[in-house]
Amino acid sequence: MNNASKEPLGRPREPIRAAGILVLMTSLLASEGALGGRLEWQSHPGYRVATVSPPPAPRPGFTELSPTLTGITFSNWLAEARSLTNHVLHNGSGVALGDVDGDGWCDIYLSGLDGPNALYRNLGGWKFEEITSTAGVACPGVDATSAALVDLDGDGDLDLIVNSMGGGTFCFLNDGHGKFTDISGSCGLQSSKSRSSMAFADVNGDGLVDVYLCAYRTLPLMDMPQTAFEFKMVDGRKVIDTVNHRPVTDPEFANRFSITASGGIEEHGEGGDLYLNLGGGKFAQVSFTGGAFLDEAGHPLTARPYDWELSAMFRDVNGDGAPDLYVCNDFLSPDRLWLNDGKGHFRASPAQALRRTPHFSMGVDFGDLNRDGWDDFFVLDMLPRTHYGRMTQMPERMGGAAPPGDVFSRVQVTRNVLNLSRGDGTYADVAGFAGVEAADWAWCPMFLDVDLDGWEDLLVTNGNLQDGRHLDWVNALARLRTEKKLTPEQIFQSRRILPPLNTTNLVFRNRGNLTFEEVGASWGFNHLGVSHGMAAADLDNDGDLDLVVNNLGEGCSVYRNEAAGPRVAVRLRGSGGNTRGIGARIRLTGGAVPRQEQEIIAGGRYVSSDDPMRVFAAAGQAGAPPMRLEVFWRGGGYSRIDGVSANSIYEVSEEQAASAIPQGASRVPSPAGDGASRLFADVSERLGHVHRDDPFDDFARQPLLPWKLSQMGPGVAWIDLDGDGIEDLVIGSGRGGRTACYRSDGKGKFEPFPVIASAPTTSRDQTAIVGWPRPGTGNGRVALVGVSSYEDGLSGGGAVKAIDLASRGTADPVP
Repeated sequence: MNNASKEPLGRPREPIRAAGILVLMTSLLASEGALGGRLEWQSHPGYRVATVSPPPAPRPGFTELSPTLTGITFSNWLAEARSLTNHVLHNGSGVALGDVDGDGWCDIYLSGLDGPNALYRNLGGWKFEEITSTAGVACPGVDATSAALVDLDGDGDLDLIVNSMGGGTFCFLNDGHGKFTDISGSCGLQSSKSRSSMAFADVNGDGLVDVYLCAYRTLPLMDMPQTAFEFKMVDGRKVIDTVNHRPVTDPEFANRFSITASGGIEEHGEGGDLYLNLGGGKFAQVSFTGGAFLDEAGHPLTARPYDWELSAMFRDVNGDGAPDLYVCNDFLSPDRLWLNDGKGHFRASPAQALRRTPHFSMGVDFGDLNRDGWDDFFVLDMLPRTHYGRMTQMPERMGGAAPPGDVFSRVQVTRNVLNLSRGDGTYADVAGFAGVEAADWAWCPMFLDVDLDGWEDLLVTNGNLQDGRHLDWVNALARLRTEKKLTPEQIFQSRRILPPLNTTNLVFRNRGNLTFEEVGASWGFNHLGVSHGMAAADLDNDGDLDLVVNNLGEGCSVYRNEAAGPRVAVRLRGSGGNTRGIGARIRLTGGAVPRQEQEIIAGGRYVSSDDPMRVFAAAGQAGAPPMRLEVFWRGGGYSRIDGVSANSIYEVSEEQAASAIPQGASRVPSPAGDGASRLFADVSERLGHVHRDDPFDDFARQPLLPWKLSQMGPGVAWIDLDGDGIEDLVIGSGRGGRTACYRSDGKGKFEPFPVIASAPTTSRDQTAIVGWPRPGTGNGRVALVGVSSYEDGLSGGGAVKAIDLASRGTADPVP
């Protein structure tokens, strides 16, 4: 990177619509670019800094710039004939951002399906020129999915990796001037797998950037018409013998199919791979069964996972400085959270660490949403935002609930999951509380502080080429295939009746209290269509992060960030082979909020990769405490800059970092989140309570029910049963159990009321519980407990029972 680069140029602040104004402004921008404005860098020990002057803006958010202004004419097209025969192509393509020629301006690489990829050089002033041919990175004739610009050989420039469906991975080394050499055949990353997203990190601490390549499948046979299976019995078990009249031992079918407990056929994905960087652009694949991957108990895996992988991200989730790995999997494949010991050994996280994961996990992102110093993370699914959409897309398998008393199962839910870190290695799903449980058919999430208020907001891309889950149309297709004998070609053509699913991209503004509000329209990020990959970079050198989104069936979207608030942008210059400081954690104290933390990543976005820069909200008010910047490097080093200035870009060097974290500085907060976030302690063991609810098959009785009604949990109430002025705890029961009533001493201790504990069991589920004044002049209150006849369907018996200590706790029917 040159010591001086062009400074941000003047730019229009509102969308340009009139053709005459557009031509005029384009000319003005071009002329300003010719002036050659430059950032003035000031060098200091261990870092350098340049000042930026963001112009005022009328609102936070983004402006989508037209191709006429930017010169970016790339479109990701998919021929209808191909879209009908292979739904995997609907998963789209992504974008990679980075400065490929070292001129100080971030460039754009876009992946495509029907057509070559494209590389656009940033000229400044929001003007770009295509240099794909001269750079040698078109990748013609492949269905390109993801891309990333990462320094693979440690020479200081950004190299290029491109994934594809069925064509494997392509690797290009950069000469430092934006010209690339194809080393795909010799780098060690090639395979015939259907590669989706990718993620990078130094997993073993050797200073080189390693890579995890996700894999899906190029053409799922279960999606093909007239796939034929033949079976045989082996030791009394039904097994698959042939697929399309070929033996199941054929390499194409190895570990691909299994028979479920109900007798159905389940197709498995290909599963991704971890590759270690050997240096010089060479990689070696890591075996899943060679000791590098361990199960929850710490034993080496005996078989590799065959998952439907859509994306993955490396992040240090437990604060030990090593990059852990989260993998998003589609269908029945469970998501994987692998905890790294720092030497490249990954152990599966305990089942109780995560209680829920999405059923169709698309993309993931991490961020410290409540500013307690621990990263939380968000995983996307496909839940519609409207009631109509949820009813028409209701899946056959709802999921979302483990059997009563099962505290070990990690259930899959058909909605987004927002995992809030408790700081002890476990997480609480707060997506519903936060208001982000639904984002339509979504692909790529991104935490980004759009309005620079110190709280990370959430952006989501979504949409799909066809609404393949709309039950009316799905059932219509099924009837068509049943009533008529269609050829495979006719079956493919019949898929044309599925309607498009064009949805608007979303922005959820972080209110600072773990709740979000959707503001996509007012913040200019509500493109209607089908959007897949998304990446962030400072495209105009003003210290905030702009966006590029790869849309399917139309041109890409380029968004200028309109943030006007003070900011601190940070880049890293790592030593050794990790020249961009991937995996380093950056902390800013004294900004818009007391502490902000982010991590440098590469790849990790759904089929996309950011430019490695992070932006923080600076203090803007007079008298604010001085700001401090800390960098915790992946190799264990530590850098600190005091007196950080707002509206500045800092580039911190690892070469002059301290070799270890000094006393008084810590990469992680205290276990209780510095005492600021933990309001309650779990003391459930003081009760010794176990809920009882005998099994009941709701669907055998009412097949059209959308979900089970019989196991929705007990009612709970605080009621002063004994009149001592202290509220006691009442917990309802399911069929076969007893109402639990615990006397409280007002100091956190509980003991059961003996007279109630010995009462007869209930023959019906109990529902809501309320307190009611005891008749007459007696002290205390009566607990009125609702009773449900849903399971037995009988009309006899009371709907409410009263629990009264004065009558020895009997649960008598209320007239």
